Amino acid sequence: MTMAVGLCLRFCILLWHFVLLLRVALPGSAPLKCGLGSKLCDDGSECIRFSHVCDGEADCGDSSDEKDCDVGCGKDQFQCAHGKKCIDLGQVCDGQPQCQDHSDEQQCSEAGKSCAHQCKDKSRCLPKTFLCDGESDCVDGSDEDNCVDMEAKQKENRATLPALPSAPENPEHSPSLPAPIKCSLGAKPCHDGTDCVLYSHICDGELDCKDGSDEDECSTTCQTTQFQCAHGKKCIEKEQVCDGVSQCQDRSDELECGKRSEGCVHQCDDQSRCLPKSFLCDGERDCLDGGDEANCEDKQECSISEFSCASGQCVAESMRCDGHPDCWDHSDEKSCTRPSVCATKHLCPLSMECLIPEWVCDGDKDCRDGTDEKDCPVSPLKCGEFQWTCSSRTRCIPQSWHCDGRKDCDDGSDEMECDAASCPPNLFQCGSQECLALEQVCNGMTNCADSSDEGGACLTRCTEQDFARCSHMCHSTPQGTRCHCTPGFKLAEDGDTCVDIDECAAVNECADSLLGMCSHLCVNTPGSFQCQCHPGYVLQADGRHCKITGEPLMLSSVQTDLILFGLRSGSLDVLPSTAKKAILSLDYDWREQKVFWASLDSESIRWSSLDQKTKGTLIRGVRADSVAVDWLGRNLYWIDGVKSEIVVVRLNTATAKAPDYSVILDEDMDQPHSLTLLPQKGLMFWTEIGDVAKIERAGMDGSARRELVNTSLGWPGGIAVDTMCNRVYWTDEGLKAIGSANLDGEDIQILQMKETTNPFSLAVFNDLLYWSDAKRRVLQVVQKGTGRNYQILLKRPKQPFDVKIIHSQLQMGAENPCEKTRCSHLCVLAPGLKAVCKCPSGLLLAEDGFTCSKLKNSAFLLMLSPSTVTRIYLQARHAAVELKQWPEHQALPLYNVNEATMLDYSLREQALLLTDTGTTSLGLFKLQDGNLSPRGQLLKLLGGTITAMALDWLTLNVYWSSTKQPHLQVTSFDGAHTAVLIKEAVGTLESLAVHPPSSKVCFVNLIQQGNAGPLAAVECANMDGSKRAALWQDGVRPTSLLFANDGGEIFWAETSSSTICSIRVDGSGYKEFKVGSGLAAIAFTDDVLLWMTNNNDKTKLWYRDGQQEKQMWFEVSTAVVGLKAYSKSGQTGTNRCAVNNGNCQHLCLAVPWLRTCRCAHDHVALNTTHCALAQGCPAGSRLCLDGLLCRPSDKFCNGHADCPDHSDENCVHLKAGWRDEASPATKPPGSPPPAPRPEAPTIAAGADGDWRPNLDASTCRDTVCSGNGDCVDPSGRTGCACAFGYSGPACEDHVLKSLSGPVVYGVAGLVVGLLMLTAVLGIVIKRRRSSNASQTSHAMKETGLTVREKEAEQLPRTQPPPLDTIVAEEVGSPLDQC
Repeated sequence: MTMAVGLCLRFCILLWHFVLLLRVALPGSAPLKCGLGSKLCDDGSECIRFSHVCDGEADCGDSSDEKDCDVGCGKDQFQCAHGKKCIDLGQVCDGQPQCQDHSDEQQCSEAGKSCAHQCKDKSRCLPKTFLCDGESDCVDGSDEDNCVDMEAKQKENRATLPALPSAPENPEHSPSLPAPIKCSLGAKPCHDGTDCVLYSHICDGELDCKDGSDEDECSTTCQTTQFQCAHGKKCIEKEQVCDGVSQCQDRSDELECGKRSEGCVHQCDDQSRCLPKSFLCDGERDCLDGGDEANCEDKQECSISEFSCASGQCVAESMRCDGHPDCWDHSDEKSCTRPSVCATKHLCPLSMECLIPEWVCDGDKDCRDGTDEKDCPVSPLKCGEFQWTCSSRTRCIPQSWHCDGRKDCDDGSDEMECDAASCPPNLFQCGSQECLALEQVCNGMTNCADSSDEGGACLTRCTEQDFARCSHMCHSTPQGTRCHCTPGFKLAEDGDTCVDIDECAAVNECADSLLGMCSHLCVNTPGSFQCQCHPGYVLQADGRHCKITGEPLMLSSVQTDLILFGLRSGSLDVLPSTAKKAILSLDYDWREQKVFWASLDSESIRWSSLDQKTKGTLIRGVRADSVAVDWLGRNLYWIDGVKSEIVVVRLNTATAKAPDYSVILDEDMDQPHSLTLLPQKGLMFWTEIGDVAKIERAGMDGSARRELVNTSLGWPGGIAVDTMCNRVYWTDEGLKAIGSANLDGEDIQILQMKETTNPFSLAVFNDLLYWSDAKRRVLQVVQKGTGRNYQILLKRPKQPFDVKIIHSQLQMGAENPCEKTRCSHLCVLAPGLKAVCKCPSGLLLAEDGFTCSKLKNSAFLLMLSPSTVTRIYLQARHAAVELKQWPEHQALPLYNVNEATMLDYSLREQALLLTDTGTTSLGLFKLQDGNLSPRGQLLKLLGGTITAMALDWLTLNVYWSSTKQPHLQVTSFDGAHTAVLIKEAVGTLESLAVHPPSSKVCFVNLIQQGNAGPLAAVECANMDGSKRAALWQDGVRPTSLLFANDGGEIFWAETSSSTICSIRVDGSGYKEFKVGSGLAAIAFTDDVLLWMTNNNDKTKLWYRDGQQEKQMWFEVSTAVVGLKAYSKSGQTGTNRCAVNNGNCQHLCLAVPWLRTCRCAHDHVALNTTHCALAQGCPAGSRLCLDGLLCRPSDKFCNGHADCPDHSDENCVHLKAGWRDEASPATKPPGSPPPAPRPEAPTIAAGADGDWRPNLDASTCRDTVCSGNGDCVDPSGRTGCACAFGYSGPACEDHVLKSLSGPVVYGVAGLVVGLLMLTAVLGIVIKRRRSSNASQTSHAMKETGLTVREKEAEQLPRTQPPPLDTIVAEEVGSPLDQC
């Protein structure tokens, strides 16, 4: 019976092997299917357990279970003893074996169950079997100390073995006892000591030891937080399940991972994948067997407000019968009860669809009858700069398609004459460039076109030494025997060793999957790689692409409509919109389910809800050219293209007004166009389309600004960020292309196709690139990496503009740092995902960095760059120092200014004077509502440049000098009168400063001293040019002159030695202050000294006050050319010219305690106050400013210089005066705080339009009536009632001075004279009062400058005209004081 059973068993085994051989031999037989925990050998002959794969032993007949195993480990990895697996170093000696042979838990210093001896250095802990075995396992040899001899040890070992049969007593013939078994590294002895078993076979569910000890003491129950391997003998943590690394020997922890995906509703592909509901019946095949698209006959359900297309698509009911087919099958335009209205008045001739001319012959069939694409003319081919022309001259393709291994030209010319591609390391490369499998080389058959695979040393076969030398395999080649590697490996430099190829490092992680790589993330593995997806995406069946769960929507503004398009379902919906003109920009907030947008017809930013139920306004009173939602920091940004600034406002606010926003960037902004944000990194990107096209990047707080791209640009328009691949994309209407670069501006790529001729806006999502074409009126999509798979998504008669992709996954995954920051008003994100507090316009950030407060100190700086004036309040220096960006500030763009060089400012008038080197002019600007509005040119020169300029803020006279007129001149506030004050011993005046209360003017006089170079002196004089004196004559290059607030001290910057110098106006008390290199300008106000340095294209501002000796405030990359400081105390005070121009007809020039009236250069004085035209020139001619030559009147201001000093071209082009004729309108809320006005004199407007001081009686007596009378105010006009013995409008003339005659009149004559004088004085006073009243009444009716000019023309020149009516048309000349 026993023999029969044995024979039967042997027959069954033979039969089983025969069946296996048949399966291998017969290709048509059914493949063997392995159970859970097993895998099929490559030859299909048998199944082996995963625990036997890569365990160092060949279990498959073809040894395929030991192929593709890890052989080389990284620096941060540990190689298992069997050499087939790598694990992280952190997993070594962690008490949990990851190596199948448990070698990662051997030789650990920490005592374990098997630890019997620790080496003295505690580096290793050995099991008992390692002790006294004759081999030193410890470095110190302590495992072999205190050992008995081997004979005694063998006896001890024998005593532990099972009893043996009795041996002969003759010792000479006694058999020797077997030596104790010793296992190699990676194995352990069975308990019975008869065999060794690999650690990878322990607790694997199979008995390998005869006594079954390899399956003893195995875990059978796991904790709730653990996963039990399929063999039931091991537990691992649940976090390790489906993590891409197998911890179970049978790899059951990495099987069926698809089942564990979120939203799993459909399993496919032998249950290896599980799909979410949104993947089913979406028109895309996600399962290899197509099961996800089976049984999809039922159409999707449409809402009440939607029309159900015959194709199953849902479109808005409003699109039904609108003259344009929106259903893919055109069913929305069938069975219409009323004829469709075609706005374009262009119809398909037969099928009657509505067309636009751009759709005819565009390559896309719009008419069902196809007539729009028939008989199309062939236009001459002209390829773009970034395209390649096919040899047939029939097509242009993107440059990236040339020699990419795929034929795109009809004639295949794009893949001809390409550089030979190298074959993969596991293949043989022919001399004719083909790639062959190694089996095809030296096989006796020619496979290469050039026969290079045969002949040569093919007969030389690999020897045993060759096989031992090669780490993988050896093959014969025509060049001799060579080592070769399996796929995924390459030969090292030694030519023998195979090392892993890092496929993920070879190609960009976001490269297109057509290159054979991953579309999301690539993880390298020994000999191969794995693709992984970002959170929220599912790896598709091809193992390369990723697909997002849930349907993404495309949001687009189509003229005045907000369109939602389902990218899978094709659904079309329209959101409510109140726009009457085109919506050019939009964005959305997923959390609040709102779409924000800005249109051309409204100065506001509005919103519509995604559920189509509500709408509203976020902020009013602003202009927005591009909007961008910060979904993380909860703010909304926009670009104001007119003001050239980027602005931000909070999202979670009721309808805001202009004051509620904060300006993020306004410096050096030429013409910003489109904006996009990357909140996850705290970055923003925008396009510039001004004089220099560029793309810029900065932190969302305005910090870390830099140019990103300034090459390969035409006219960059829309901009978007690919958040997965960290690239920025832009449309370029100039190049007719779409460009991209990484976030550092590198790796610029240009995609130029015939379909990108008019790109407007774009969006990037997953592997695809979407863009709008407003001219062709289409929304399109291509593969972002290659530009392939072009498709038109939406085509409508109206123009599409902005485009965005909506999905929850695009606005998730980061923590908002602003939630932990207590900003009083506004919190914005900064690079590195930090929180920064910002303040609305009109408030400044306090020293705590969180609170916004009103101005405590109104003193401010004006910093001038060639195109912008920047105002910075000194109070802001307390909030932060050592800044690498502008502090809180207000940028005032300069329009129509070519190259600004100098500035000065009147606090009282809120007016700015600016020299423009580009136009050689002195411009006047008024600060209104946070903007500088130009009022024209106070002075326009022809040739030369203005070298120095300063404003007398009391009279508004301007002191200046130029290269062609290198004297000290003064021009009246309206530009009508100019006089030369100083012209002797003057070289070049390079800096000017005036202090009206002290009646002083100072200047830098640069006189050339032959070959010795220029001599620079600091000189001062009265404001009429008198009392000239040199205060300092040892200067080299002094500049930036300024007065202390009290006028007693003058400061300047000595740029040659970077020294700030000062001296008192009497020439005493000279001081110096060294400030370091690059000194360019200084400013001083309210006891704060500030200076500016320029080094290495960096402008730094420093200050010194009562608390800081020398402190850097901030540094910027802007080219700053001017610096001034202003405060109430700096423009407070008065002089004799402060009121009514000192009653001077032309120019009132202050001197200490007095004033001098000066006439224009071509006028002469009639008396101390009035002027008349000089008679020195012939009729019809005028005097040049130099006072030497006359030129015909028609030669003045004709654009050609006729005077040697070019003064005939000193022209005035004022559009309006310093002051508005009408009372100023109320400023809208949100305008920046006005510049502080001085305390005295405060100018007020009367009903007649005249400007008079609001002075107390004492001040008025001293300043208006020369201290010789009292101020009166008849009929609303200030005048003087003179004391006895004084006369004149300002009581400046003593009556006795006018009396003359010989003494012979005697006492009697004196008495008579007194009586007559009394009568005369009575008449004079009466007439004067009557005359003043009459003049005041007339002036109340007419106030404009043009009216006053007409009155002056009608008065006879022989009589002095009334003071309040004369404004001469001619440019004046200097006259001596009368």
